[in-house]
Amino acid sequence: MTTADFLVRAAREFRRGGWVFTGFHWPVLAGQCAYALPGAPFSQVFEAGASAHRSGADVPTSTTDYPAFAGGFGWLGGTADVLLAMGHRFDRVVLDAGNVDLRGRINSSYLGPRERPTVRLPGGGGAADIAAAARELVLLHGATDPRRIVRAVEHVTAAPAPDALVRLHTRWGVVRLGADPRLEEVTPDGEVLRDHLTALGVPVDGAAPRPPVSAAERAAAVGVLRRAAVRGYSVAKGTDRG
Repeated sequence: MTTADFLVRAAREFRRGGWVFTGFHWPVLAGQCAYALPGAPFSQVFEAGASAHRSGADVPTSTTDYPAFAGGFGWLGGTADVLLAMGHRFDRVVLDAGNVDLRGRINSSYLGPRERPTVRLPGGGGAADIAAAARELVLLHGATDPRRIVRAVEHVTAAPAPDALVRLHTRWGVVRLGADPRLEEVTPDGEVLRDHLTALGVPVDGAAPRPPVSAAERAAAVGVLRRAAVRGYSVAKGTDRG
């Protein structure tokens, strides 16, 4: 599956409507793409208190990149208001999940031992508070290799509540995470995900086929990726867009 197709599938989560907490990296791109798709109206809320109700002037690069929100910007308060007071009220929370386990726990700290990690990750920001408060948590794993989906993460940066609905979007399908993880949806080329989940002991039989992406949806996603590349998003700079 191409980057654009992955982005469209993630963007459809926003078009289910309501108030959506939007984390950074893949969630920002999916939220930008969603404005060009059909579906119910939605509002995004970012950690620092900004809200967006339509596409802004540019793709934001941080929670305080306020000029990027021009034309669709609102203000709901500060970080504490969003993470603590509003966290339980969002219809869904969308976060990046570069390293995630079968229970829906995210590692945004580092891979390997604390004293000498093999990979340093960007950190979780407010993910711990907002993930713990989420009723519905949508995780986006846009990597081209599924091996960072693991049985148990080495370090827990954020973890969902036991009763939260947690779904992980990948390039090859959607996985329900939690006490009873399973593959819910799969692409025609999703064998790499099937094999990886099977090795982790996750049931893969009975997964529904992934709905197709239209040419108009794909074009909208490619447009967002081009704008994001100019703003420095490394995931948007590759050739796998169309």
